[in-house]
Amino acid sequence: MKAYLISLFCAAIVASLVGILSPSGESGGIGRHLGLVIALFMLCTLISPLTSVIRELYDLAGGTVTLPDYGENAGEQYEEQLGNALQNASTEYFAEMLTQTLEREFSIPTGEVRSAVRWSQGEDGSLSPDRVTVVLSGSAIWKDPSAIEHFVTKLLGCECVTAIE
Repeated sequence: MKAYLISLFCAAIVASLVGILSPSGESGGIGRHLGLVIALFMLCTLISPLTSVIRELYDLAGGTVTLPDYGENAGEQYEEQLGNALQNASTEYFAEMLTQTLEREFSIPTGEVRSAVRWSQGEDGSLSPDRVTVVLSGSAIWKDPSAIEHFVTKLLGCECVTAIE
C-alpha cells in the first residue's frame, strides 16, 4: 500500500509538471490534447492495483489458492502456547484473589497490599504455591504482619513472608 501511494504521488507530480510545461498556443493548442493524455495516465495509475485483485479473485474461484503451511507440529505448538497463556493468567488471577482476600480479611484499603506468589511445579505438571510474599504499603504497614503470615500459611499451606514498602 505504501508503494502504491508513493507511485501515485510521483505520477501526480509528473503529470502536473507536464501540464505546466506544455505550450498552450492558440485556442488551447497541444495543451488540450496533453490534458486528455494526462487524465488517462492518472486513471491507469489509479486502477493499477485492480489487476492483482482480479487475479487473486480468479485464483480463489479456480481453487488454486494455497494456504500457508505451518508444519506438522503446529497444533502442538499452539496448544503449548495456549496452555502457557492460561497458566500465566490463572497464576495472576490467583495472586489478585489472594490480595483481595487479604484486603477484605484485614480491612486494608484497596491498593495498599500486594501479593507475589512463587510457584512450584509437581511431577504431573500441576502448579502449587511454594512461597507467598505480601507487600504492605500506606496505612497497611500498621497491620500485624504475623497475623497476615499465619492467615496465608493456614489458607494456602505454604510459607508466607511480609514486607513493608
